[in-house]
Amino acid sequence: MSLLPVEGHAETRTALAAAVGAGRLPDSLLFHGPPGVGKQRLALWLGQLLLCDQPAGDGPCGECQACRLAIRLEHPDLHWFFPLPRPKGVGDRLGDALEEARAAELAVRRAEPLRATAADGLAGIYLAHVHVLLRSASSRPAMGRRKVFVVGDAEALVPQEASPEAANALLKLLEEPPANTTIILTAAD
Repeated sequence: MSLLPVEGHAETRTALAAAVGAGRLPDSLLFHGPPGVGKQRLALWLGQLLLCDQPAGDGPCGECQACRLAIRLEHPDLHWFFPLPRPKGVGDRLGDALEEARAAELAVRRAEPLRATAADGLAGIYLAHVHVLLRSASSRPAMGRRKVFVVGDAEALVPQEASPEAANALLKLLEEPPANTTIILTAAD
């Protein structure tokens, strides 16, 4: 199965597609709104548009290989990060354990696209995962012309272990992203 179509947000999608077409889309964006309105799905749609080989005037073509991979959450240049529970007993392998957990969660989200994705209060975006994101951002695109990072529920960066380290580590990337890199944060708070 794959991602469901984007519902609503017609004016926003039109504005985003026009900005992409004119080459005026900022390198870093924040989609803000209440839980459940489709911020992350809209961010993934924008990622698909940015990676699309033959974008139409109003969005991605949906037919090219890049679009098909993005819709299946399998595009190697579309990276989706979201809060996860902290794995127990991993010691200094936290980054690897979080990547394994993220891969498993992406597989679940592919299989069950209608399942609620709200994480419980014990989930977060940890410093080790931000380091994975930073390493990925500094590498070259695997398939396309650019890399797109979607950080869902970005407010989960701050309240972890009484330290804002993950948010601060990401701030530098947001201020000065590498060439051909787009970062989209979504937040309800």
